[in-house]
Amino acid sequence: MADVNRAKSLPLEFKLVSAEQVPLTYAIEIQEYPESEAASLENLIFRQEAAPKLFLGCYLRKDEVQDDSPSPTPNNPNSGNTEFSSLELIGYIVSTLVSGDHLTHSSMSSHNPSGDAVCIHSVCVSSAFQRRGVATRMLKEYLQHLQGLNNNVNASSPSNKLKRVLLIAHEHTIGLYAGVGFALIGKSAVEHGPDPWFEMVYTLDH
Repeated sequence: MADVNRAKSLPLEFKLVSAEQVPLTYAIEIQEYPESEAASLENLIFRQEAAPKLFLGCYLRKDEVQDDSPSPTPNNPNSGNTEFSSLELIGYIVSTLVSGDHLTHSSMSSHNPSGDAVCIHSVCVSSAFQRRGVATRMLKEYLQHLQGLNNNVNASSPSNKLKRVLLIAHEHTIGLYAGVGFALIGKSAVEHGPDPWFEMVYTLDH
């Protein structure tokens, strides 16, 4: 609870990541994930182009940072853009759409525009802001964002609504996702890197 409260004390803002800001997410991706697990810049660009509404950035409002907060990272989204000049990208969640109840290598490496499930690829927070509850706050914001997308779907087209959110996690991060409502399905058949993955699911209202 203390970590969550610390995150609440940070002046955070959540915005969709634009094409111009994708390289900034890549800089965090390769810093925080092992080389065997990190997405390539090309993959991140593809995901932003294919599903821009599923790429959410977490920004620190630098003009409201208190003296006891960590020093901002050098990721200034766009110093020439007044909308982002006071914002610092410190984390993000990126997904694509898939079909079915389980993730596979094939479904995770593509995007199905008509898919009814969200496949989360990365939940990443810059190291300077880790262990402050930012990931939990970001996940809650993301799930609310997805529910908002569902709420905006025309009532006459229920088939276009998202039904579930799927992800694979290492054993030591299962608690993080369970804490925001994800249920453990079991060990995943997906192999990526040396450590085993576990599949989890969150059911959206529809």
